[in-house]
Amino acid sequence: MIIGIPKEIMPGERRVSAIPDTVRKMVAEGLTVLVEEGAGKNSYYEDEAYLAAGAKLIADPEEIYRRADVILKVKEPQFNQQKNLHEIEMMRAGQYLITFIHPAAPVNHQMVLQMAKKGVIGLTLDGVPRISRAQSMDALSSMSTCAGYKGMLMGINNIPKFV
Repeated sequence: MIIGIPKEIMPGERRVSAIPDTVRKMVAEGLTVLVEEGAGKNSYYEDEAYLAAGAKLIADPEEIYRRADVILKVKEPQFNQQKNLHEIEMMRAGQYLITFIHPAAPVNHQMVLQMAKKGVIGLTLDGVPRISRAQSMDALSSMSTCAGYKGMLMGINNIPKFV
């Protein structure tokens, strides 16, 4: 099985869908992992770390979408201005997309319909229940925790007295 990790292209998105340690575990399980060059840069993971973890670096995102059985992303598919293509246009029937799709958001209804028409199988991380049994897969809780801590630190940094 081939896992594809394209660079996130949503403006302001700094996360990456898999860090080198995760890639190392996938490779150890026998998976092939394709990582777009620079995918981890905004999260402070260099391409060399992905290579050391056993990933294959790919310069062209279209190649990742063409070859991968499963695409891992942080955010829903976006329009790729460099390619002049929407990421969904690069996907193929039977391919899995694991990401935050936000299918209930009206702004994403058309995107979900396009995925369905193409035969792309979307697994949305925001649909994982926030319960104990599913906690190991619950990306939303971990991201909310990080945002909460950061918000607290930003608030403390802006108060006029020492805490």
